[in-house]
Amino acid sequence: MKKILYSVFMLATMVLAACSSDDTTEPDVKRGMVLKANVEDTNTRATITDNEGTWKFAFATGDVVKVGNDKVESYYTFTNGETQFASTDAMQTTAAANWYAYFPGETIDLANQSGDFAAIANKYALAGMTASATTGSDGLTVTMKAKAAVLCIVGVKKDEKLDINVKTAGDKYVSGLDAVKNSADFSVKTSDEKVSLLSKQEAGVYYVVVPAGVKLSVYNGETLIKTTKNAGLTPGKYYTLLTGETTGSATNKLGDTIDWVQLWAGGPKFATKNVEETMTWYDAVKTGDDFAWGKNWRTPTIDEVYGEGKLYSGLDENDFAIPVAGSPSFKLKQQGEYLTMVLTGVQPGYTKNTLTLYNQIKFGTHNFDFWTASDNKPSAGQEWGVRFGITVYESNNEFAIVNFGPYSNSDYKDIKYLVRPILAE
Repeated sequence: MKKILYSVFMLATMVLAACSSDDTTEPDVKRGMVLKANVEDTNTRATITDNEGTWKFAFATGDVVKVGNDKVESYYTFTNGETQFASTDAMQTTAAANWYAYFPGETIDLANQSGDFAAIANKYALAGMTASATTGSDGLTVTMKAKAAVLCIVGVKKDEKLDINVKTAGDKYVSGLDAVKNSADFSVKTSDEKVSLLSKQEAGVYYVVVPAGVKLSVYNGETLIKTTKNAGLTPGKYYTLLTGETTGSATNKLGDTIDWVQLWAGGPKFATKNVEETMTWYDAVKTGDDFAWGKNWRTPTIDEVYGEGKLYSGLDENDFAIPVAGSPSFKLKQQGEYLTMVLTGVQPGYTKNTLTLYNQIKFGTHNFDFWTASDNKPSAGQEWGVRFGITVYESNNEFAIVNFGPYSNSDYKDIKYLVRPILAE
């Protein structure tokens, strides 16, 4: 069931209809009815990302809503077709009843979620009831409200294993949600044994549905990430939780404290400034105490910094480099008399993280570059290192980025370039 789930729920309406029956054994009870279910407008809620758009909930073909009332014990199933929801089994009541609707069903299993954004709606609990008692003969109208919240789990460290489990105030593991009979609500289903809501083998950004309105403690394995207040998480709201820090500092062997910043989940932790002096590739690839800044720092490989989701670019109609979705954005900025290139993270948890590269003017162009620890196989006896570079042409105070990525076939290893270290971990 593919659905769209964005951070602001917009008003959605579904119409559920069924054919009448010729059943004459129950002359006062008719099968089939119309149900209009409105999803609560939640446009005061947080957005799904820190910098763009809104999100809404939409039903998809094949989705079901379970509907019951206080006159029957069971639930009727309404299934969404191409244009409407329908149930041939739903029966009107002979006396006015209170009706209740639950999506995606009366029982929701929260264990072993995929972590995919598109899958959130498959677990996103909604419940509602009619405003007044009715037989259903004139149809039902139900306003459904969110009963769950979404955790955006950001696994920060490369190759970090994630085992997200959630406990209630009673120290029980959350396993799911159960509809509360004759109530527009869900109760939390728990287990004495550990239940993993999400298991992943690597860093990344993942989405997990959890109960709202109750106190929760979120763990990664045995490590506590966050404990909510007694009121729990707000229904319909989106929360970002990081498994580690994305900014920090470390010393170098010169006694300086150097700040670092990470731009994407699992990415390297870049120093916020270059090594002061340019150096050859041979010096740049030294490690441990032999490196210019000592054992806390090293030069990154090209694969660590460049590629889709890392430092990367697309091309406009003139073949000039432009930011691409999923990778840090980049923008030229004036800093005093010089231009800088500012890279900004785009993933949840990283949108406030920036890295500035500094300008080297060479041959009439602006160059923002640094050595990597990678090299190219010798060709015709030449020894080439791999330099990451952003090259900008300027003409009549207009700028065009003509290169964004590795230079691998032109830089001799004995040429001196800037070095932008990463934290050695």
